[in-house]
Parts: sequence; structure tokens; C-alpha cells
Amino acid sequence: MNAQEVYKELYPDSFNGKSPRPITGYTLNEIRIRPIFSDIVPQQVSLGSKIGPAILNIPLISAAMDTVSGPDMACALSEVGGCAIIDRAKRPEVQLGWIKQALESKPCLVKNPKTLNPDQPLEYAWDILREHDISTVPIVSADNILLGILFSHNIAFKDHANELIEKWMVPFEELKTESPETPFEKIKDRLLNEQECSVLPVIDAQRKLQGIYFMQDFFDVNPSTHNGKPLVGMAVGVHETDLERVEKALEMGIGMIVIDSSHGNCQAVIKQTKRIVPLAKGKAAVIAGNVADVDGYIRLAEAGADGVKCGIGSGSICTTSSVTGAGVPMFSLIRELSLARKKMKEAGENAPAIISDGGINGPGEMVIALAAGSDLCMAGKWLVSAKESLSCQKNGAQNGYVFYRGMASKTAIDARVSYRYGKQKRAAEGVEGMVEYRGPLKTWIGKDMELVQGGFAHAGAKNIEEFHNFGNQPMSFIRFTSFGQNQISTRVEKL
Repeated sequence: MNAQEVYKELYPDSFNGKSPRPITGYTLNEIRIRPIFSDIVPQQVSLGSKIGPAILNIPLISAAMDTVSGPDMACALSEVGGCAIIDRAKRPEVQLGWIKQALESKPCLVKNPKTLNPDQPLEYAWDILREHDISTVPIVSADNILLGILFSHNIAFKDHANELIEKWMVPFEELKTESPETPFEKIKDRLLNEQECSVLPVIDAQRKLQGIYFMQDFFDVNPSTHNGKPLVGMAVGVHETDLERVEKALEMGIGMIVIDSSHGNCQAVIKQTKRIVPLAKGKAAVIAGNVADVDGYIRLAEAGADGVKCGIGSGSICTTSSVTGAGVPMFSLIRELSLARKKMKEAGENAPAIISDGGINGPGEMVIALAAGSDLCMAGKWLVSAKESLSCQKNGAQNGYVFYRGMASKTAIDARVSYRYGKQKRAAEGVEGMVEYRGPLKTWIGKDMELVQGGFAHAGAKNIEEFHNFGNQPMSFIRFTSFGQNQISTRVEKL
């Protein structure tokens, strides 16, 4: 199959022998799905997605950006069912260190909880409970041996502030505990189903405290795992020297490898894909990109990629489209690749998953992208607002906002380190900005995913495959005019 077959089917007027005219392209923001009769309710919708050997519970991966994806984001996103693609714009030892840290994390485990000693007065506990807004404090000895737990609901602080904690704690003999080797599913089952099991301290063979699990943290989590470890991804470049870090990451248990380029339909990306696919086969999903045409999708499919990342010039902080004059609106691009994927499946050829990258700023855009044919969505702006983003971890939230920048912005270009190869880029194709801070990821991403499930329910689809089928039916999509897009804000102004 070749790209012309797809284009002829989608745009027959461009092949009528007359002088070709520009085709009309549509962005995610101007398209909506048409609600139809449905017996599906949002709670019935599964957002699970599979790419190569990697399985996700939500179709969301984080952009490999130096303000977004580090070890904390990798832990947080895996915990809720997605996958972070750890930034490659670091020295190999830094990236591999972040990968190791993320892969060794335990979902929902509070590794370094606030602790107290049994011979301290209750007033110490009151200060900690109030300052950190917690209700449970492990009580340990000087060498971190677990001796008991202090529960705030058991304490009468007012009249007993000077009494020792030891008198008021629940002693170790009455506690339920777990070992560091216990699988996550068993931990979850105990906390959600076992009576009088609201917390589970984790202790080693010497009874030293390794962390603690809280029941309340398990209601909105559904971790994505890969061979028993958190599902974590990494970004790499196109040089042969990058293969060394790939091999080391595969040994650690990495689940996704993303060959990251601003223009993926080129020999360098195709060659790197062919190098990495044999190394990762059966161990990790290989994603290559970015492409903005069907030919690029086909070439990377033939190179063996499990997924192809699409989108050039469509990101919220990307200026490529305006400064270079190159780019394709995301909705139209996904539709083109979706038809190519369908034809390749019918021909028995490798038909990689489609990952939309650019303009996925929230649940609404995700719904349109998935209906159009995407299997996964990559997001930067949407996720940088989380407490776990690299930007927030480094700079914090300033007046309720988090710093965000494109990887081709001036400051990002200036921050490139000397180990990078070839002539350094000088002209910016991205900007900087601030995004409203939303707090820890798990406190809000579940609500956003509920909205995505709502979009599926409006279309009568209970999973991504059925949503793709919906998108391929006549009358599934409608384009909003600029006035239509602003109708809600217009109404608010009138009120």
C-alpha cells in the first residue's frame, strides 16, 4: 500500500486532473462528536489500551519534556493507569537514574511518612497532625523499628497533651502489617475488603518501617504495570550511541521506548527504529515519530514500530506551524492515518497504533482524538499542572501557576547541554508560559477520565475499539464554526 491510495479515497477532488487546490484541515478544537442513542453509562466504559507488549488502563502518556516527565510523574501516571515518557534531554546517567527510581517505586506506598517516638508527649503529635493534615502517625524507635500507630480518633488531646504517645498508640501486636515483597493487588484487596484494615505499615524482616499504605489512596488508582513493575517509558534520539541506554533500560524493565523527533519521516528515525525494534521485541513497545503524513506512518510501520506518534505544529506551545509554514491540523491527520491503518490491517501488514501528540489539553480533546482513530494520547500542558511534573518539582507553583515551555523554545534551546550531537539549533519553534496548578495528579485525573468516559457513553461505545467504529460511521462528527465554539462563553457574557 502507498500513501496515494489513502489520499485518493479521502480527497478525490485533488486527483481529478485539474490544478490541485489546498485541502481543508480540521483541528481537534473545532470538531465534536454527535451524541446518539446509547445504553452505555460512563461507569461501564473501559479506557484500556494496548501497544505492543505494553498495557495501559487509561490512554494517556506524558510528553517527553523537561518541564513534564521525570521520576515523580512516572510514578504518579503509572499509579493511575497511564505511562510517562521520561525526558531524553539529559545525560544518559540522569535519565537511567530516573528510570530506575520510577521502576522501583510501589504504587500508593508512602515511603517516608511522618513518624514519632513513643516517649514524646501527645502535643508533638497534635502539631504534626495539624500541620500536615493527616490522621495517622507510625510510632518508631530510634533505629526505625515499628512500635505502634497513633490514630487521631483515639486521642483526647485537650486534657492529655503532656502524656506520652506510648500510652495512646495502638501497639505493634495489634497492628496488621505487610512485607515489602507483597504484590500490589493483595495490598489493595486487604485495604478495601478486610475489616479494621484502614492502614497497612510495611516492615522488613527486622521490623523496620519501610513505608505505609492508606486505604483512602486506593479508591481512584488502577496502576499500569509491566512485568510486575510500574509501566514507565523513555525517550531516545536517533544516534547509535543511544542504543547503550536503551539496552540498559530494557534490562531494568522499561515498558515503552519512544524515538523522539520533531520530524519522524526521515532516514535517521527509520534507521533508529530498525535498530531498536529487534532489541525491544517482546520486552517493550517501540514508538516512533512524529509524522504528519500517511507516507511517514507507512515507512515507520515497515520499520517495525508498534506505534507511530503523529502531530507537527499542533501543540499548545509549539510555533512550528506559524514560523516554518509547515503543519497539519490534528483531527484531519488522525483521520488520514486511521484509514491507512485500516487498509494495512486488511492487507495483513504491520499496522501500528496511532498516538496523537499535540493539542491534547484536556478530556474534550482526548475524546475527539480517540474517536477519530487514536489509540493513545500524549499530553504536556494537561499534565504539567500536576504537583509531580518536573517543572513543579523544581520551581513549585508560583501564585497558583506552573511554568511550562516547548522543547524548541528559546530557553529550552539555551539549556541544551554540550553532549548533544551536531550543530546546535538556534531558531526557536516554541514558546513559554504558565499553566494553572491543579495539585497531585491522582486528586484530579480520575475526574478528567470520567469526562472521557462520558464522551464514549454519548457515542454508545464501551471501549476504544467500539469508539473507533463509531468514528467510522457517517454523521459521527460535526464541525463547529468559530461562533459555535464560543457559544458557551457568549452566553456567560450575556448573563
